Amino acid sequence: MKDALFAVLIALTRAAYWVLRHLLPAQDSVLFLSRQSDTSSVDFSLLQEELKRQAPQLRQRVFCRRMDGESITDLLWLIKPTFAMLTARGCFVDGQCVPLSLYEQREGFIAVQVWHALGALKKFGWQAVGMPDGRAPTEAKRWNMHAHYTFSPCASRTTQSVYCEAFGYSAEQVPILGMPRVDEILRIINNKNVRNKIYAAHPTWEQMFKILYAPTFRKGVPLNIKPLLHVLSPELRKKYKLIVKVHPNDEKPDSPGDVAQTSIPTHELFAVADVIITDYSAAAVEASLAGKPLYFYVPDLEQYSQSNGLNIHLEDELHGAVFSNFAQLMEAIEAGNYDFAQLARFCEKYVSTADTENTYRIVKEFLSRLNARE
Repeated sequence: MKDALFAVLIALTRAAYWVLRHLLPAQDSVLFLSRQSDTSSVDFSLLQEELKRQAPQLRQRVFCRRMDGESITDLLWLIKPTFAMLTARGCFVDGQCVPLSLYEQREGFIAVQVWHALGALKKFGWQAVGMPDGRAPTEAKRWNMHAHYTFSPCASRTTQSVYCEAFGYSAEQVPILGMPRVDEILRIINNKNVRNKIYAAHPTWEQMFKILYAPTFRKGVPLNIKPLLHVLSPELRKKYKLIVKVHPNDEKPDSPGDVAQTSIPTHELFAVADVIITDYSAAAVEASLAGKPLYFYVPDLEQYSQSNGLNIHLEDELHGAVFSNFAQLMEAIEAGNYDFAQLARFCEKYVSTADTENTYRIVKEFLSRLNARE
């Protein structure tokens, strides 16, 4: 009954959208739509600045709201950006976007999917349909998931093949132009002002060995840092500063006062971290740009691989940097024999656009396609 009702409502709104699309005149506007956060991401902010430089005549409209599903409240909020999309010339999105995927846009409309992560270690989109962290097949079809993108930029040929599977597109629609956040990470990692700002807010960090822990979000499984605290005793935490960067979808775990849980953006923390630890998060790819020792703490690797699926074999990519036991991981950190050449190969494989022209290339491609359809 629910599925039938949804089908009728979607058919009716598609019909209404088609009529309005032909009645309302196009405007010189470009939309930025996100369900990842309530404010513009670093990718969106950089794209907005570059678009203003290259095409100041285009009006920019931003619609950002964190959504964990498609509740009635969320769907009602989408009414305004849906109407804005009716008359816009193009849009940038950073995840599944309901009004874009559901409705056919006017001729000449350019839609760019700037995915909210630099790469994808774990399967997502159409790769993950039917998996615990993915959508059910009926939901994916109902919302016409990831439809109507003109192109989706990526940062390497390896990532291109993953995005093609996840979005259901050909390689031509997933050009290797880079991702805006690459520009920002490269700007930050050696920026003294960024480091000084962080140390001004946290003066005790500067003289300590900083371990940044940035795990991925596990649906229905709260973040557990007890294994880390068991190894990093109060005595060891006088030497090692554990900085836990909680995923936006996660609740903050209980932790002692000397364990930092911060709102500082992850890419800014790369500038001060001495070691970076993650699991299945795309933060691993971003962290590789910083050139800091990168480790994977994955006590549930076999289970996660079977239930959620991975796009890479971690041990093949960074041999000797993958651990299921945190005590052994700490022993590796203390030994200090990190293979930086292997890390450089990993970075080159997943970020072949390691320069500061990523945002420029994406906006140039967007405007080129937009002007070609005038």
